[in-house]
Amino acid sequence: MQRLFCLIALACLSVSPCALELATLEPARSPQAYQRLSEQVRQYDHQAMTAELESSGRTEPLPAPPTSKFGFDPDAPVDFFTTAEGQRIAKIVLSYQTPSGGWSKRTDMSVETRQPGQAYGVESHYIPTFDNGATTTQIWLLAKAHQATDEPAYADAVARAVRLITLAQYPGGGWPQNFPLTGGYHDYITYNDEVMGKLLKVLHAAARRQPPLDFLPEPLVTQARQSFDRGIQAVLDTQVIVDGTPTIWGAQHHPQTLAPLNARKFEPLALATAESAELVEFLMELDEPSTELKQAIVAAHNWFATNRIDDYTWEQTSRGHNELFKKDGAGPIWARFCEIGSNRPVFGDRDGSVHYDVSEISQERRDGYAWFTGKPKEVLKDYPAWSAKHLPRPDNTN
Repeated sequence: MQRLFCLIALACLSVSPCALELATLEPARSPQAYQRLSEQVRQYDHQAMTAELESSGRTEPLPAPPTSKFGFDPDAPVDFFTTAEGQRIAKIVLSYQTPSGGWSKRTDMSVETRQPGQAYGVESHYIPTFDNGATTTQIWLLAKAHQATDEPAYADAVARAVRLITLAQYPGGGWPQNFPLTGGYHDYITYNDEVMGKLLKVLHAAARRQPPLDFLPEPLVTQARQSFDRGIQAVLDTQVIVDGTPTIWGAQHHPQTLAPLNARKFEPLALATAESAELVEFLMELDEPSTELKQAIVAAHNWFATNRIDDYTWEQTSRGHNELFKKDGAGPIWARFCEIGSNRPVFGDRDGSVHYDVSEISQERRDGYAWFTGKPKEVLKDYPAWSAKHLPRPDNTN
């Protein structure tokens, strides 16, 4: 009971009791230590919710409002948060931060402030998560809110979230989809939905104190720098090599062996073009890439250039179904997944079957998944300027 009173008192002061304990934790350096760390973080969140339920007299959390994204504009400018509406949104987002420092997905954070004893998200097994832009999106929003208002609570929330990212990093340098761990493919190192890329962008800005993350304390900046460097090494280590030649990345990789893996039944073991393209675009923004990183970018660019699909378009018909059409001058596009080794486009269905022709999978999956992408076009477009800046030119003076 004494612990309960302490938890309630801290909550009234807008200080997370679990945050105080989490501040003493360190990133894990072994798989066994990482599992223990994950369980500690899980227990912190669980204990805080238990205390809220007891203080509010409830036995089950109140449901959180659902939505397809987050309910707010993630690209709102800094000035928006000087307005009453902007401050209202920021306070709601702040209220949905878990004690461990993260946020959920598919939860509407524009309706009203979360109440004590209310769930942190609509998906009880995926809180907190980095999937679908969760946690990283809220970090950027609250950082802009702090930039606009200088409100300490926003700065503290961002710092706790960045701290969670550093704790969630595997000893091998990658990140799972959810942390604490939730099992299954969610525990794999995840490039899917740009998880790795979005986390690296946050850490890169934090490590350099770039606005709007220029307020972070020096110890956390150091942690972010170390975490970013380990993350970049994981990027190098997970680039798929075929017959001695680096290609691109899988959507998921094993957290220890780093081998590419399949995820859901309709997401086969394959090279993932959309996520790899987003990643390479970020890597090309780095000012001083190492020799190894430059080699990785060159290899990925060459793979994209070789495996483009021209004169085809993937679009919705008048009947509302997605189909691949022959169309002169269209493209380039890329299959979302390509078979490792042959580079042939592959398409999965809910029964776990894998096909080389998108028309062979069920209509539901054809219409419910992005099987083709144009994202690597940006890599091809930006590569010449990047290579002129970073790659040595042939010496033609002799």
